[in-house]
Amino acid sequence: MFTMFPLLTLSLLVYGIMSLALGGSEWTGEAVFTVSMISGDQWRVSGGDLFLMFSLFLLFIEILRATKTGTDSILNHAFSAVLFVACFACFLIVPNFGSSTFFLVTLMTFMDFMAGFIVTTLAARRDLGVSGGIGA
Repeated sequence: MFTMFPLLTLSLLVYGIMSLALGGSEWTGEAVFTVSMISGDQWRVSGGDLFLMFSLFLLFIEILRATKTGTDSILNHAFSAVLFVACFACFLIVPNFGSSTFFLVTLMTFMDFMAGFIVTTLAARRDLGVSGGIGA
């Protein structure tokens, strides 16, 4: 049952909760920890960086889930489209959501939506044996 809901919904919820709890999108720019590199540079990892890593991991799982067929996967693609529209609306309208971090999450929801339909379409063409040419 839960396979029909896009995992990137968690990213939207986490971003909303963090923005409300910490008063805006400043949490995305604050350094959580620093890693000393061999080159002598300091890699400053912010809350937004960790959030995007988490969201990219969820996108990876969603793309793997897009290869499955069935009623749940069709509903997942439809909900992914709704999630993209919701994220885009939040980015444009809701205060504290107009940041580069959330824009990248919105792009991830778009990629999930498009990848789901493209992978499903290609799998359906392969299963039906549809060829590229007319009369072939």
